[in-house]
Amino acid sequence: MADFLYKGVVDWFLKQVAEGELAAGHKMPSLRSLSKQLKLSLNTVIHGYDILTEEGWIESRPKSGYFVCHRSTSKNAHVLAGDRVKRLTDENAKLIWSALSHRAALVDQSDAFLLPGPRTAEAELPVPGKGHLAVREAVADHLKRLGIKTRSGNVWLARSAVSIFNQVVQSLTKTGDQILVITPCDPRLLGGLQSLHRDVLCLQAGDRGVDLDEAVRCIRDNDIRLIVFPSQFAFPAGQEISNLSLRRWLTIINEINIPAVEWDLASHLGYKASPLMSYKSLDTEDRVIYIGGVESKGSDRNAAWCIPSRYTILEGAFLSADFALNDSQQQALSDALLGTQKHSLSKRSRQIWSLSEKAKAILESKLGDSIRFAYSKGGMALWMQMEKKPSESDMAIVAAKHRHAIVPGNLMAFEADASDWLAINVTYPQMEELAVMLAAFIKANDQSLLADAEPELESAFEEAELDIAEEQEQSAAESDSDADETSILSEGDISEDNISESRVAEDGSSEADAFEADALESDVFETDTLETSSIEDDTAGVERAEDDIAEGQSVDNESDVEDTLEPEDADEALFFEETIEEPLGASLEAPEVDVEEGSLASEESGSFEQGVEKGSEKSSETDSLDVSEEDTERAEQTDEEGMTDTEKSRDAAKEPLYNPMLDLINHDFG
Repeated sequence: MADFLYKGVVDWFLKQVAEGELAAGHKMPSLRSLSKQLKLSLNTVIHGYDILTEEGWIESRPKSGYFVCHRSTSKNAHVLAGDRVKRLTDENAKLIWSALSHRAALVDQSDAFLLPGPRTAEAELPVPGKGHLAVREAVADHLKRLGIKTRSGNVWLARSAVSIFNQVVQSLTKTGDQILVITPCDPRLLGGLQSLHRDVLCLQAGDRGVDLDEAVRCIRDNDIRLIVFPSQFAFPAGQEISNLSLRRWLTIINEINIPAVEWDLASHLGYKASPLMSYKSLDTEDRVIYIGGVESKGSDRNAAWCIPSRYTILEGAFLSADFALNDSQQQALSDALLGTQKHSLSKRSRQIWSLSEKAKAILESKLGDSIRFAYSKGGMALWMQMEKKPSESDMAIVAAKHRHAIVPGNLMAFEADASDWLAINVTYPQMEELAVMLAAFIKANDQSLLADAEPELESAFEEAELDIAEEQEQSAAESDSDADETSILSEGDISEDNISESRVAEDGSSEADAFEADALESDVFETDTLETSSIEDDTAGVERAEDDIAEGQSVDNESDVEDTLEPEDADEALFFEETIEEPLGASLEAPEVDVEEGSLASEESGSFEQGVEKGSEKSSETDSLDVSEEDTERAEQTDEEGMTDTEKSRDAAKEPLYNPMLDLINHDFG
């Protein structure tokens, strides 16, 4: 059980999707029916539906209820705007005529749309002129919902929108005139212009419209006589044109003072019920010729209308062309424009949105990540980009088999990547068969590409193996030559190395014995030398102290005494500092001290005997040293032999040896 009751609605929906009961495009149960089914309050069910709407699982359609949305696993494809104007050539003309075979892919595939009324016994006569007033008023009301304000007297009815377009081109331009067309667009427009021998310039629009700077440059550099605009949700991209782009184009048209045609067969097929704006709705100068209509698969189930604007020459052309609707066709159009009818345009637009969600789900399930869709907000086509595509021959087979469903991108646009795009009619009933065929041909093309690439890969691998083998042979030859040179150079050194090794082995033991004896003698000699030098320095210090006391000089600087005397340890140093801190008056009043030579000599001899004893102790410790310590002592001995007598005495003074001056000071001042 869910923590909150409204989460029970979400859990129920996810379970239905997992079991396949609900899929993209399916209609959700009504709020009241689901409330009774789950035994929840109506407010709880509404809260659950709101959560599913926010997360993108379902979508509310005005006057229709909630429908399941398709959650795409891949990112949307980006339609890039063209950076340069393309001029149609004879090659493009052949492609355009090929696109005319896909006429059924441009219209609604439903057989239940624009059904003619019951036949009467009387033969239906064509209606000359604009058409019945009631039908033209219904068309004017429909255009008001698109933001176009017009009177019924300005509306002309016709059997075919293409016929109206060709009549406009013939009336306003001449053979060889330059016409600017915004692509991608209905290929029948380009085919009609080519058949009328007009010089066609194409500028591709992207997600955010066309490059207006390039459009202005094209208009300035060329003698453009007419501009053709696809309107909102136009085939094949189904994109919505921003109000800012519409206003900028109207400003350009008013400045250059040339006519423009708005081709609008899909503004009523918006996926969301939001107010729209068109070129004609912003046309304050009445320069835009508006062509709209509804097309179905049957030849007698089409209807079109036109607002010729200020160009009165078109009224005579339309009247002479005699392409008005008969009575039954006008009645079917009137019924389709009323929202209360079963086969109305508003209901059909909701059905087409549901079909588009189902088509996306089917194509992505079969083709996976190899396709992406441009983000569309209306229309009856999916503008699909193929990252992996069938070969040209396989694509021709698909186009022949499903020509009522697809239109190749290179038949509608002329950019470098146009062949990567494919327009798919969402109303096509055999969508799953189309997806299976595309998936099979894409897989076969990948395998053929891999098979074609295998010989090249094998040759590349063989070349790489040969290169590796040559490098190995070259490195082996270089190593052999280096080994020969090394052996030749080392032959003359073998005897000398052997002789030196044997000498080291024979003299190893004798050298160790001699080293121990030398170390013992050097320690004894060093000890005797240090003791003798220290005694001499101490005697000189005593003599200087006696002279200072005899002359009555005061000792003010402690550093003189510290330079002369160095205490043996921390206790003697402390006693020395206390001694020199005594009042100078006491030291001056002290009686003259007589130094006995005998006592000094005895003290010197005692200190010498102690030094000898310490030297003997060091020599006994030297016998227990290992070979590494003997090497270190031998190196120190070599350094000391090079020292002068003064340096040796200076080093000896730093040693913490017995100092006879301490006894003299204790005797004098103690």
